[in-house]
Amino acid sequence: MFEHIDAVDEALAEVARVLRPGGRFIFCLNHPLLQTPGSGWIDDQILDPPEQYWRIGPYLIEQATIEEVEKDVFIRFVHRPLSRYINAMADSGLALERMIEPAPPQGFIDRAPEYTEVTTIPRLLTLVARRSS
Repeated sequence: MFEHIDAVDEALAEVARVLRPGGRFIFCLNHPLLQTPGSGWIDDQILDPPEQYWRIGPYLIEQATIEEVEKDVFIRFVHRPLSRYINAMADSGLALERMIEPAPPQGFIDRAPEYTEVTTIPRLLTLVARRSS
């Protein structure tokens, strides 16, 4: 959800404010490397056999875009590089303890077998932080 918030610094500062000293914050978001403006699947028909790959847009540029997540459903999305989130957490007194990049779950692959080849690419990112005392 933080990728849909403009005031990310204020939001993370509020998380730190309401946590007790030593309290943990588990932060899940779409992986910033893969969810960049202009990213998406590319069907390369020039290759033989044809290949499909994920195009990565301008990763280091913080930018708001509107995405059509399904037909006629649009959501505002703010891309930020990972360092932007980590630094905002640190500035708020949240210390990173873990970074988890889970593989897509088997149930997802079972429902969408065309993604079998990308099971080594994480779509999500989980950050575990603790409020300093």
